[in-house]
Amino acid sequence: MAPQPLKSKSFLLACFSALLLLPAGAMPLMETTEARYAEIAREMIVSGNYLEPYFNAIKHFHKPPLTYWLVAAGLKTFGFNNFGARFFGILAAIAAVIYVYRCACLFLDKDRGALTATIMFASSLLFLTVARLASTEIYLVACVVAAQFYLLRQIYGQPGRSNALWFGLWLGLGFMIKGPIIFLFTLLPGLVGKLTDKRHRAIFSWRQTFAACGIFCAVALPWYLLVVAKNPGLLAYFLKVQTVDRVVTDRFRRYEPPWYFFYIFTATFFPYILFFGKGLWRWKNLSSELKTLLLYVALPMLVFTIAKGKHATYILPFYGTCAILTAAMLKRDAMPRLRDATAAILLVFAVAPAVAGMAYAPLRSSLVPLLGSGLLLLALWWMVWKSRQQETFWAATALLMLLFSTVAIVCVGIAGPNMRGYQQMAAAMNRIDPQRKLTTLIYHGFLPSVSFYRNQLAVMSFSDQRETQFQPETSYRPWYVTTESELTPILAENPKLFVIVRKQEIEDFTTQHAYRCNVVFQQRKHSAYLCEANAP
Repeated sequence: MAPQPLKSKSFLLACFSALLLLPAGAMPLMETTEARYAEIAREMIVSGNYLEPYFNAIKHFHKPPLTYWLVAAGLKTFGFNNFGARFFGILAAIAAVIYVYRCACLFLDKDRGALTATIMFASSLLFLTVARLASTEIYLVACVVAAQFYLLRQIYGQPGRSNALWFGLWLGLGFMIKGPIIFLFTLLPGLVGKLTDKRHRAIFSWRQTFAACGIFCAVALPWYLLVVAKNPGLLAYFLKVQTVDRVVTDRFRRYEPPWYFFYIFTATFFPYILFFGKGLWRWKNLSSELKTLLLYVALPMLVFTIAKGKHATYILPFYGTCAILTAAMLKRDAMPRLRDATAAILLVFAVAPAVAGMAYAPLRSSLVPLLGSGLLLLALWWMVWKSRQQETFWAATALLMLLFSTVAIVCVGIAGPNMRGYQQMAAAMNRIDPQRKLTTLIYHGFLPSVSFYRNQLAVMSFSDQRETQFQPETSYRPWYVTTESELTPILAENPKLFVIVRKQEIEDFTTQHAYRCNVVFQQRKHSAYLCEANAP
């Protein structure tokens, strides 16, 4: 019979997994990130070309393909829907939680400290958000924490050849997910740690290092070699555009000020940031092992702060390390006043769904269930308040955050047309055109989720400039329009079509191109119209 602690941990993991999976289909794929990954995966399935990613008919080499392959696997298993697009990402989130626990056990006692660290990581705001999105970040997080575990186990736990092999495997998988960025969370702090920690100075033997490199190369390099051989100029593109330019230029329009990640971290590692901050103030009291572990947070933060291109999710891979450090800090200082403050702040999360149902018009039709969820959250908040000076405080807080995020996901699904979701619009178009015989034109915009939900490439016109240097113009021109002269023959071939356009621009379209249009579906930013050319 399994020991009771193992049973309880397995039960907690099962409940956590269920609460991540249950609402996975409720929220529409959001523009632009989720729509991009889902549409590329759909095009892989339809074309059968899993080597070269295509994004609305144009080759797209911004990321390696492993995320697309995993999303495609979900779509082939569950169908072209939200749940299928997100399924394997949620499994990656669960794997990340397991590996954070295993890593925490290297530094903390298993039944309290390590479990507390894992609960903190799994219920932090950014993790709960990214875990439910079809994007590359959650897969990278899983690879980072798994690679860190085998690296740190070699240093502080049980050394052995298997650690090197697993380390090389997870590095290779991470490289196939997002390229060299995985080195920032693993190799860089591991190498710098050699300057401050004796145990970092001889991590793997030469044989183990060669074995790890062999596994890494076998996993990470074949795809790169194949696509570089097939697409002249792609190697320079990978090295300069997708590596150097992302760091030193604003080519991808993601510039943020140097302090950007400090307030992102403060907001999204909530509610544990208060305890981490106070503990960090007394970092000199930490053991030498935990001081070295700080490198796995500080160095990525430093690099991202210097880099011009920034995105909120970039720092998520070190949240597991932050959770371990926070739990270790709490062993030295229970921080009773911060517990009081945190419990008081969490009241805002408890009442937020009910307030949103009353104050936000798109949610008023769901006011009754939102009030019910608000009562449940208030009951959980009362548990948080009553247990704030006890060890059960962390479990109660995590449950509150998990249920709050679940309700928030459902709310986004309800309010999708008023945000950046186009599932309901595409469904209305599909009811009119179930055989997908009509062309869809996105006029002055780029909405790949429409291609996904229609299961048919939409024509994108007058949108952001695409990188088309890796294929002949004739292969993408029917779906990528940049001038009126390119649009004219498409309209001539389609006297009846769907047009998705901002409401204020539909009159310009009908006047300029001699079409009459009827509304199919209206939403806040874009609306869909069924348009027919005027008789000559």
